[in-house]
Amino acid sequence: MNSPAQGPARRPAPAAALHLSGALLFTLLLAACGSSDSSDPADPGPVVGVPPASSSLVTCKDYENNEVSVAPKTITVYNNSTDTIYPVISTSKNAKNEWIQGCFRTTELYPTDYVYKLYVNEGEGIPPNSSVTITLPLYSKLDETRYITWWNGGRVVLADRSERLLGKEDSAMETPNTVSCEGHNTACALSTYSSSVQFPENIYAQLSEYTFGDSIIPNGQSVRLLKPENVGYNISYVDHVYMPVAIGPKNNPYIGYSGSAQPLANFRNALTAFLASTSVGEGWPVYNLEQLKLPGGYNIFAQRSGTLPPSDNVPVKPTDGYPPVLTVLKCINGDCTEQQKKSLHYGEAVQRMQNLWGSCVDWNEDLSPYVTENVTCPTDLKDQMAVVKQFFVQNHQNYLAMYSEGKCEGPTPQKPTFNYWEAMMHIYGWVPFNEGCGADANALADTKIPGWDHAKVQSMYIHELQYNHQQTAVQINPKLLFNPYVQLIHDDLKMNAYGFSVDDAVGFMSELGDGLIFAVGGTEGLENNEQFSYEDGFTLKVGVPHVKDGHPNEPLIKKYGVCVLNHDAKDLKCEADKQDVDMPDNSQIAGFRVGTVASYPIQVRFTDLDDNVYSLRVNTKFAPCPEDMAESQCPINRTGLVDKTNCVVTDSSGAKHPKSDNWCGGADPNQKREKQLTKNYLSFPDPVNFLP
Repeated sequence: MNSPAQGPARRPAPAAALHLSGALLFTLLLAACGSSDSSDPADPGPVVGVPPASSSLVTCKDYENNEVSVAPKTITVYNNSTDTIYPVISTSKNAKNEWIQGCFRTTELYPTDYVYKLYVNEGEGIPPNSSVTITLPLYSKLDETRYITWWNGGRVVLADRSERLLGKEDSAMETPNTVSCEGHNTACALSTYSSSVQFPENIYAQLSEYTFGDSIIPNGQSVRLLKPENVGYNISYVDHVYMPVAIGPKNNPYIGYSGSAQPLANFRNALTAFLASTSVGEGWPVYNLEQLKLPGGYNIFAQRSGTLPPSDNVPVKPTDGYPPVLTVLKCINGDCTEQQKKSLHYGEAVQRMQNLWGSCVDWNEDLSPYVTENVTCPTDLKDQMAVVKQFFVQNHQNYLAMYSEGKCEGPTPQKPTFNYWEAMMHIYGWVPFNEGCGADANALADTKIPGWDHAKVQSMYIHELQYNHQQTAVQINPKLLFNPYVQLIHDDLKMNAYGFSVDDAVGFMSELGDGLIFAVGGTEGLENNEQFSYEDGFTLKVGVPHVKDGHPNEPLIKKYGVCVLNHDAKDLKCEADKQDVDMPDNSQIAGFRVGTVASYPIQVRFTDLDDNVYSLRVNTKFAPCPEDMAESQCPINRTGLVDKTNCVVTDSSGAKHPKSDNWCGGADPNQKREKQLTKNYLSFPDPVNFLP
């Protein structure tokens, strides 16, 4: 595929750690994406249809540089659709392999120069009502300097056609014997390729992204440390929307799924309805495919002039020239002239976006190629869009300064001028001007304008602009709609997934888990059949005793569990001690998430390192506060939320702990609010043996 853009917009790396009462609930550093790996063979032979071999264990070094075994994690794919699904796992290129650095506790780079692609039942896929489980070690060693790092910035490609999944850049190699696969109602054979590139955009597939564990630099140390406990994941609807995929963690049943568990037919009906909506999605581009696949708000600009090889099997093919990457539904349906097949890449929905920017913001250039109508803009919208434009003008000036200082390739900037068209691509991708300077150069986080730093601009960009479809004025006048695609993802398809590149609040997940479960077209196979929502659950936090400060490798909690009252016929009153999630034994994690439960009230239990068992009842879901209420008063039902008469801490002998009432009396329900998101917390004091 020949596209003028360097690649789809990518989510910025989330923060490496979330502090909970002085401890760490580790999040993941999702690598953006990569490209490439090609050549040398790996270790001999695939392991198919058997449990993971002992060779899947990897020896790393812990916080104190002692050797520790790191167990593999798994990726399971359930096909709940009526079509065959073709799963592929791919890794990413990294100039610096931080996961290997964290495992070995070294500053050596261990670069990964290739993409490795792992095909399940290559060319045959997995049939309906079947599943496969792939067991992935942290890495597979190819030679003394080359590793396949399966955990760092991986992709799961789920296709319903195998076309173009394998390209001329892909070279076959032996599947490492540290990787294994088991099938249910299907065979599970693995084929491995190395490549210089990732997958083209015009495949019949939905892209998802994952990262297992994290690599951090602990306070007071200078080398990285691998933290293997979490799984991070998102469905990359920021790039495109094609197929319903639901993702949930393995061995963590209290986290609902991300994405969509809709039947495939219903999901595609919603895409069709979006394209038919005269006020929202009419004329939104589609990929040049025989099945509906829609680009995100960045790709409608970045891929507009892209073309495909004439040999590609696509529905829109001009008699001369190259087929387009993006077209419109009219051309897919065969209603375009030969000229329109080459030139018609968008319609009314995108034109309204272009008109909005041409009308609300001043430009010192001829906008006639892009703008067809002058829109009357409300003052607040004009001001917000002007700030975003000014912010990117400053970022471009910083970019030119880098070239003048000789920090980039060549003497001439690849993007010498700031103009309307370049602004559209960079703003909707929320990506800096760094062409020719490196992917990490000229970060938006380092850009400032008078009165606005990056955090303030980005918050406004997210809540006031990208989500402006929720505003009454915009619902009345669709000409003010900033990005129809966000409405499609979040409202029409009802997905907690990325609708644009910095939609992290609802798109990115990082949870305890031994792997991930991907379900296509239904919830079968997921450990929790409810969709995840921060508002529906809460994070329970305990205090960190001062004597534990500076000991991030010492755990606080052994295990936890949740029981829904009046839900299990065998235990309606939740009298059984249900604790079915084991906490890591080498990390100080001061709490856990109760993300999604069937209903309230619930009984929550956990055990600390001294075998004290904490049992408490949460009567109801956290109630959101009005926007004008002080956060300190939230939630509005905080008084009766925890049933303190059913809260007790028992010691290792089963007797009530003498400080049980003190601990239970310290229950503090609280909320943190953003405009699009409310997160709930249930905070408690230090473990009972550390109370005064």
